[in-house]
Amino acid sequence: MSSMQQIEIDKYHDEIIHDVNKLIEKYRKAMAWDIPENNKAEADRLIFDAVQKALNEMLK
Repeated sequence: MSSMQQIEIDKYHDEIIHDVNKLIEKYRKAMAWDIPENNKAEADRLIFDAVQKALNEMLK
């Protein structure tokens, strides 16, 4: 990545974090609705694992 690309992506850092938080929250809500006894910590781990798996697949 060129230094110009790094500077440009750095500008989006806060926006990327905001977007990822929204994505995680979307799946937290879905799991909470579908599973009344949902364990938030376990749900978060599963969601983060799923997001990481998706990112890894996109990098292939």
